[in-house]
Amino acid sequence: MSKAPIFIVGVPRSGTTLLAAMLAAHSRISCGPETHFFRRLAATDPDRLTSPAHWPAAAVDFVCAIRHAAMPGHESRLLVEKYGVDRASVAAYLADHQPAVAAMLGSVVEPTMRRMGKQRWAEKTPDHIEHLALIRRHFPQSPIVHIVRDPRDVALSLMEVPWGAASFLEGLLLWRRQDTASASFLAQDANSMTLHFEQLVLEPLTVMEALCCFLGEEFEPAMLDTSTTGRQVNSRGVAWKEKAGQPPDSSRVAVWRRRISRPQNQLAEAVLGDRLAAHGYPQEERFQRWAQIYPAWRLAGQYGDALMLMATQGVRFWPAPQEDRPAAQLFLGDPSGDHWLAERAAADAAALAVQIAAARLAGRPVYWASTLDDGQWTGYLAALLKQLLRGHRLPTGPRALSGETLSSLT
Repeated sequence: MSKAPIFIVGVPRSGTTLLAAMLAAHSRISCGPETHFFRRLAATDPDRLTSPAHWPAAAVDFVCAIRHAAMPGHESRLLVEKYGVDRASVAAYLADHQPAVAAMLGSVVEPTMRRMGKQRWAEKTPDHIEHLALIRRHFPQSPIVHIVRDPRDVALSLMEVPWGAASFLEGLLLWRRQDTASASFLAQDANSMTLHFEQLVLEPLTVMEALCCFLGEEFEPAMLDTSTTGRQVNSRGVAWKEKAGQPPDSSRVAVWRRRISRPQNQLAEAVLGDRLAAHGYPQEERFQRWAQIYPAWRLAGQYGDALMLMATQGVRFWPAPQEDRPAAQLFLGDPSGDHWLAERAAADAAALAVQIAAARLAGRPVYWASTLDDGQWTGYLAALLKQLLRGHRLPTGPRALSGETLSSLT
């Protein structure tokens, strides 16, 4: 290759397939199906795979075992099958290269690049957005292209695919987790570029010219025609990637304005307002208070009704720049079953009890959302905390938006 390979990342349903198809339409650049290579690499020991004592046998075993999880109606396929290579060719390629993770991925994608008569390959796996440091470690010279889309549109799109999100809130939380996981890296990495799906769709020529400049390639008008390359990156012909082979569709921009209710948007902005601002996306709601969630975000998806109740009454779940302490606290789940208490359970329980009592004395509202039956026994320490929180319990399910207010719980 004459230049370093390119990596395309982004939260799923953000336009990574469209962007990959546009790059693959360049006369020098190839891009095949998703590899999920770094997802698998993150779960193993790269140093063992590239140890001279095990090379290339361990690396061959690893590459030839990569298989993406099956989706409804689509059997899982081995990576080598998707790229039209086999174990013998992978082994021969690696035997001819020095031990390195880069060679392992190259053993699959580079033969495809050669067959297509291209000189540079790109790799697109959306979930690699959570493994950017790993990519940079093994491909120090490679440009990373990050595409971002309004998370409200992403959440709606995720609800329409068989492997996506079960709810609007679940889609928002997935976007928040992956965006947060990548934010620090992308802010500091000099060889990364973030572009917006909305601008790509509305101004494809301008965006692709700027991207080619970043990649050190000449822009080619053919990059705006993905009718052929859309099929290359959509190797399974799945319905949710068909738009990648069609002309950019401006109706895919700001879909949320037509499809979600005001309470849903209040929830979205209460959950993601800080990240919407970071990416320049519009916000329409105003919130008076910040409620800190405990324990963090991992249980939030189970309590969408409670979060929406708070959001519709002026509470958000992220701090404004000038805030150093939350105005309220929201506890989610069961102290025992949802692991509020770690190995030092007694000390953790005591610290939480003090925190709850201190907040109440200071006049800071405390709220508790739980599906647990009040009479269900989960231990002495949990019982103590539940007793402190019982009078601050938020309604869940159909009761959550039945006209109840937060003021009666503070």
